[in-house]
Amino acid sequence: MDDGAAASQEPSFFWLIADDGWPVLALAGLLTILLTILFVPIGTFSLGLLVWLAHVLRIPKRKVPETENAIVAPADGRVIEVETLKQTDAFDQQAALRITIRTSLSDVQLQMAPIDGRITDNFCIPGLFNSFEDMAAVRADNERREITLKQDDGFSVVVVQLGGKMARQLVCRHHVGRFVKIGTPLGMARLGGVVDLLVPANCSSRIAVGQHVLAGETVVAYRPRREQPSV
Repeated sequence: MDDGAAASQEPSFFWLIADDGWPVLALAGLLTILLTILFVPIGTFSLGLLVWLAHVLRIPKRKVPETENAIVAPADGRVIEVETLKQTDAFDQQAALRITIRTSLSDVQLQMAPIDGRITDNFCIPGLFNSFEDMAAVRADNERREITLKQDDGFSVVVVQLGGKMARQLVCRHHVGRFVKIGTPLGMARLGGVVDLLVPANCSSRIAVGQHVLAGETVVAYRPRREQPSV
């Protein structure tokens, strides 16, 4: 019987392509075939792009930290902001720490769960696809998907996928109620994109602006230590 738990994704090909990457790769493959029929040199160039796409759309091998209370990066990329918010809708107007990661086209595109937790929200808010030059405008106007993961003791984090000129498909196929393990596939912004990770303000940050992080592996913060139940 399905208990709502998300199992680790098995590789679907020897390239270890992520399930959410196959539609992009299939379209690129079809284009490569058509270009090769029309003009071989252009088709050869397109084949190189196909190999590059396979590289960034793969399921990477990551070592999930065993440290208790660790919160890991949900996406590959460079940290562009670390900011404490006085209040946010994500935590019922409570303070939060926001860590913003920008994924480049050379980074692995697959996003991973930052903690063990059950998905309590997963919804997309339609919007524009403006560039990421003005992040305040992006958060106000651009399309975004908000994914909330909550643990049994009530601790929760929110992953916000932000759309842009290149990232026009924000994907997370996990249904509400599903349990995911830290470091397992969560979704993808196809392609590139920016991710906001919102954690409670009492978490201790372990990341700096400009640092490059790996999804499912780099510790970006620690949640407060859980109190041991009294005997």
